[in-house]
Amino acid sequence: MKKASLDFISKQLVVEGESANMLEDFQKIATSIENGVEVVEAQREETEEEGSVKKEILTIGILIALTALSSTFLEGKWETVVTGLILLVAGKEVFFNAFNGLRSGEVFDENLLMTIASVAAFYIGEHTEALGVLLFYRLGEALQDAAVDRSIESIQELLKRDVETAHLLKDGEVVEVEAEDLAVGDHIILRAGDVLAADGKIFHGEGHISNQHMTGESTPIAVGEGDALLAGAMALDGAYEVIVTKIAGESTMAKIEGLVADARLNKGKTEAWITRFAAKYTPIVVAFALIVAVVPPLMGMGSWDHWVYKACAFLIISCPCALVLSVPLTMFASIGRASRDGIFIKGAEAVEILSETDAIAFDKTGTLTDGKFAVSKVETIGIDEKSLLTLAATAEQYSNHPIAQSLFAKAKPEGEIKGYREISGKGITCTIDGKEVAVGNRALLDSLGIHDPLEPIAMTTVYVVREGVLLGRIAFTDSVKSGVQRALKIMKRYLKTYMFSGDKKELVERVGGELGIDETYGGLLPEEKVSAMDRALAANHKVAYVGDGINDAPVLAKSDVGIAMGTGGADMAIESADIVILGDDIGKLPFLFGLSKKTRRISFINIALALIIKLIVVILSMAGIGNLWLAVFADVGVSLICVLIAMSLLRYKGEK
Repeated sequence: MKKASLDFISKQLVVEGESANMLEDFQKIATSIENGVEVVEAQREETEEEGSVKKEILTIGILIALTALSSTFLEGKWETVVTGLILLVAGKEVFFNAFNGLRSGEVFDENLLMTIASVAAFYIGEHTEALGVLLFYRLGEALQDAAVDRSIESIQELLKRDVETAHLLKDGEVVEVEAEDLAVGDHIILRAGDVLAADGKIFHGEGHISNQHMTGESTPIAVGEGDALLAGAMALDGAYEVIVTKIAGESTMAKIEGLVADARLNKGKTEAWITRFAAKYTPIVVAFALIVAVVPPLMGMGSWDHWVYKACAFLIISCPCALVLSVPLTMFASIGRASRDGIFIKGAEAVEILSETDAIAFDKTGTLTDGKFAVSKVETIGIDEKSLLTLAATAEQYSNHPIAQSLFAKAKPEGEIKGYREISGKGITCTIDGKEVAVGNRALLDSLGIHDPLEPIAMTTVYVVREGVLLGRIAFTDSVKSGVQRALKIMKRYLKTYMFSGDKKELVERVGGELGIDETYGGLLPEEKVSAMDRALAANHKVAYVGDGINDAPVLAKSDVGIAMGTGGADMAIESADIVILGDDIGKLPFLFGLSKKTRRISFINIALALIIKLIVVILSMAGIGNLWLAVFADVGVSLICVLIAMSLLRYKGEK
């Protein structure tokens, strides 16, 4: 076994291992703990529990009525016998679970606490309250389970993005097929109102699509031939023939769904602390209750019945249910709420770190700027402008960099290219028609030992070299994204800002000055970005990094929390970042930071609320003011309140 993680919310134990007989191994373990348990392979269909809460409430109602009749019309031995039988029926499951816990060595859990409290209360003659403890505990558990189930359903509804069918173009006819039957290379038809079932590329057609299903953004996006589409894209108008590039099970949507499903298992520090706390807390509670029940009577400070009753109340009050349940549910609700806006978080730890972050660093191109370059100026040395652009476009024809795309808009590749080599952070070298060509930035020029006689300009530039001779340079403009200044203005209230870029220092400083960035670093190679991040980490508590998730993978990994955005769902982004934001709306960042801080506050509110209420009720009970009914509220009632507070995150609006 490599790894095991328990998810309290979905009641799942996820185990990772390599044993071929894992199912048989689990069966042996389960049987050693409880006879009659059958371990079977999970099915996709979820079991329906409709009506189970109503049935439980009806059962409890009947038992309460029988208890009332018994205490009203029966006396003495008969009343004891009848209420004892009702106690056995009412507490059957609780007693059974407590017994199994003792057998398996898991001595201290809520079932044992409730068993001790109810049996002890019955023993000292508090028959009605003993039954009340069990019945209202069962009622509270049923209502709590119903609240949690509804919460999970509402969160899962936010995350549900499955598209079950597609219109396949086969032998000139359009047939409806299951999404899971699609293969790479299939041609599917997407009509207005249809949702794409798999990632693909438009083969024919143009119009507008919406990615609201994935990103939460309803703004129509103009698309045409050659444009890539993510599964979940909805056609708003027109009709499209789309070539499938990834099967449904490997689409960006499927990867994101898997990411969110696994997010519940990646526990944060608070959740891990609660788990450790509960393991130590419960034995201490039992020991203290034993002291309360035994020591005062032995010292002549009152009757046994009086102190046993108080010990019972203490046991019930001290159940850690609210703590164990509310924190993971709070994190789950936060992850679900973010998902609705196209923000996918890989676990509670990322949420917690984000809430503690005091600095944020940005990549420039494609993050703060559009990344849609336009040729602004061409300077040549001994060659005409058209030939320079054609040579550059030919050298860049295998590149997917935005600069290459802007070159293709100005010139078409010509000539035979060989020996293509991409140099990270610098540019490319190759052979065109038998001549050595280099196209890249100033760092590439310096590495080749070539002098730049041209005047410096504060623009993104690409130099073109052939056979060791500089032929000229091409300058590009790239505009700041809409909404960036507003988002930065909000974040600068609580974050120090950095910008790391491979572009020339003068350009980076100019853009940073326009945006009010606190510190800018230009002319950085990928490994130099990591060094810049090291300096930021040394100067701050926690640092987030926002980039495209492809060229910035090392610095994303180095930061305390890596955020990939504007990637169009690239696989590298999903793998390398802690948080993935689909789409280009940087305005989601203030919302994300606000959500993380709200999540942290609610986690602490729930912990404080549970502990304070329990402490107050303990004091009241020890003072003789409280009773077992109040103790049940301090356990089950507080759990319900904490669940409702946690679910308020689903209504979080934030400042986008």
